[in-house]
Amino acid sequence: MPERATKRDERGDDGFSMVELTVAMLVLGILSMVVVGIVLQTQAMSVSNRSRVAAANLAARELDIVREEFSRDADAPAEVADEGTVDNPHPLTGQVAGQALVVDGTSYTVRRTSAWNLTGHGVSACDGGSVVNYPTLRVAVEVTWDGMGQVAPVTSVAALAPRKDDKVVGTHGYVAVKVSTAKGAPSSGRSVIVYSATETRSGVTDASGCAVVQVNPASSGTLYSARLSDSGYVDVSGTAEPVKSVGLVERGKLNNNTTFAYDKAMALRIRFVDAAGDLVADSDVAGQPYTLVAAEYAGASGARLLVADAAVVDLTGLWPTQYGAYLGTLPPAGGYATVAPGGPGIPTIDVVVP
Repeated sequence: MPERATKRDERGDDGFSMVELTVAMLVLGILSMVVVGIVLQTQAMSVSNRSRVAAANLAARELDIVREEFSRDADAPAEVADEGTVDNPHPLTGQVAGQALVVDGTSYTVRRTSAWNLTGHGVSACDGGSVVNYPTLRVAVEVTWDGMGQVAPVTSVAALAPRKDDKVVGTHGYVAVKVSTAKGAPSSGRSVIVYSATETRSGVTDASGCAVVQVNPASSGTLYSARLSDSGYVDVSGTAEPVKSVGLVERGKLNNNTTFAYDKAMALRIRFVDAAGDLVADSDVAGQPYTLVAAEYAGASGARLLVADAAVVDLTGLWPTQYGAYLGTLPPAGGYATVAPGGPGIPTIDVVVP
């Protein structure tokens, strides 16, 4: 009996049980997933690093080309500055200007922004003085690429100084135009047009909301005006292309007294409802006057008299601010509904029809 028990115990230790096999496979699977994750992460980092290196090379290439163009002749500095913001201006061999630059199957966008720095490092021309001693051109290049995800774009900046005999200061003047949003923040990327009776020049606002435009005034000075022109934007009066007088611009001087508040236009929906909140029939309000009141406005009053043509009216091209509305010309004794921009959908006001 004792011998048979001993042999039975020895046979029970042979091989693996199903539980042991399952645990071993589970551990192996977990280790495999960890290893695969590390390999994939390493590959992703390698691809990202390779893309950043290519982007850095493209940024350096763009600055080298601009330096060469900048020093080509006496007119070149002004020509480079006039280009403002451009995308992919210098294609690779066999590729097309204005389209993405393709390197090893990855598409890159090279955005170059040029603006005159008239008042020294770290000071916006819109806030500086009026005398231009010797300007430099600030050229900033930003490179982005497909699939970059949360990786920051590659940026490179250079300050280019014209030669003393270049056509920069001698017979030129400068206009700095400052543009802010409805909340008072700098508005970058806005198109600014500065013009006189004899010329029209353009620029783009930088990160500080300032656009510097080089002009060619007469020896006694020339009167200029500035105009903004961006699709979908309006000023506080609802004008899509507002114009302001810059005033007299003299040679060798900077005029920086022109400012605009300019932002994306908002839409507003007016619903004419009964006391229960249900829409009334179109015929009940068609031809009826109603008043739209803006919290921010240009002129003597923010109230504007409009005429309804249906029970639901959609208004567009409005300055982004708080609005209220009521039927007729006199505000209700108990007040009226208001709505502010932002939030999902179109801001909507329900106007009660007595």
